[in-house]
Order: sequence, then C-alpha cells, then structure tokens
Amino acid sequence: MVEASDAIAGYVDRGRDAFESDAAIRDAVLYQIVVLGEAAKAALASDPTLEANLPEVEWSPIARMRDRVAHHYWATDREIVWTTATESVPELRRALESALRRLDR
Repeated sequence: MVEASDAIAGYVDRGRDAFESDAAIRDAVLYQIVVLGEAAKAALASDPTLEANLPEVEWSPIARMRDRVAHHYWATDREIVWTTATESVPELRRALESALRRLDR
C-alpha cells in the first residue's frame, strides 16, 4: 500500500495538466488506486483485527474506491480521482506510516 501511494504521488507530481492531458498518467493513477484497494482487502482478509487495531487507516473507503474504479470505470469522475490522489492518498500514506511504526514496536 505504501508503494502504491508513493507511485500515485509520483504521477500527481507531474501536475493537474498532465493528469488531464495524458491518458497514461490517468490510467496509472487509477491502476494504483485499484492496487491500494486490493491490498487493503487482502490485509483485512488475512487479519480482520487490523481494522480495529489500526483505525487511522480508512480501510472501507479504500476498498470502495477500488470497487468504483474497477467496476464502474466508465463513470469515474476525474475530479474525484484527482482529489483522491492528491488529498486522500497522502493522508492514507501518513496513516500507513504511523501504523507501520506502531507495528514495528
């Protein structure tokens, strides 16, 4: 999840104009969102206590966004994807870092 978050950060660092004009960048961001959601689902499937033990990670919204992108791709709103990539994913990255530090103790 950290790697997918970092990949998204690298794509959005190219700017909103690049996101809007380059389908490859949009596709890459969308793919990494799917990766995030799949990883969140897999983590919870392997250890259902993660949701309660790591409440700073918003597990359900990640999975729902993945489902939206994967199953309703034709109705994916670029504004929502951009906001997710530039606001929600960095917040998620910080929460993951915090969770990993706590787990390493």
